[in-house]
Amino acid sequence: MFASLAVILLPLLLGYLLPPFKDKPLAWVGRGVTWLVYVILFFMGMGLAGIDNLASALARMAGTTALVFGAVTAANGLALWLLSKAFHDHGRQGERQPIRWGQVLKDSGILVGTVITGTLVGLVLPLNAHAFSEGALALLLLLIGIQLRAAGMTLRQLFLNRLGLFIALTLMLSTLAMGALLAPWLGLPVNHGMGLVSGFGWYSLSGILVSDALGPLWGATSFFVDLFRELVALALIPTLMQRAMPLAIGYAGATAMDFSLPVIQKSGGPACVPVAIVSGFLLSLATPVLMAILLV
Repeated sequence: MFASLAVILLPLLLGYLLPPFKDKPLAWVGRGVTWLVYVILFFMGMGLAGIDNLASALARMAGTTALVFGAVTAANGLALWLLSKAFHDHGRQGERQPIRWGQVLKDSGILVGTVITGTLVGLVLPLNAHAFSEGALALLLLLIGIQLRAAGMTLRQLFLNRLGLFIALTLMLSTLAMGALLAPWLGLPVNHGMGLVSGFGWYSLSGILVSDALGPLWGATSFFVDLFRELVALALIPTLMQRAMPLAIGYAGATAMDFSLPVIQKSGGPACVPVAIVSGFLLSLATPVLMAILLV
């Protein structure tokens, strides 16, 4: 367990401890993260190609993904709604904003297409992509650490923002509890059931870590659960921000500090930005730690 934790945390911490990058190098880091996500998803697809009776296995995966996604969404929704009641009218200043669904679906289609392409290539050219994916993951975590440092959050800022901390803890605990409840239905040990759902929207990391621990089919399940979280979050944020701000921000999970942040800012106003950054930052830090501990 400690070896797995070190392999994940060392690149992340190294990136975080590097001196802050200036604007231009930081832009290159962002591009590197984007391309490494594609590389990792391609290798994940190649891993799927090695599964026996792939068609029937993928059909089972679709049903499992729907079950896990529906159950986790219900648990998160209930817990975050109750939190929203406790923080009613907390700092909302924005207005409902339209979503550019064409661009969203295009981006998601590219991600799914990358996995499919990797699977097709793996069927024609069977290779052990594990070593390549491990190297790509280490580099991705290094770059993510650099981006987290660029967010400029100190420990004092993280833990003084009560609402951001409560949102992260509520999402984390409700997700892990549902993962534990689902584990017997999925035929998994409780710790693996919790690990399967602990990506909190970070699909590139969850997909490869779950693949390494439980096999490519479970890795694909985790990837799609987290990808669907991102899509649903983009619909929830402008729809619910004015009625249930912690629910709107919290369901975005780890993406609240990056991908979902522009929509959060437009829908909720400037006051929501530090809440979203703190929540997303804490969940981004928790994901690799929890997965390393639980997927053993």
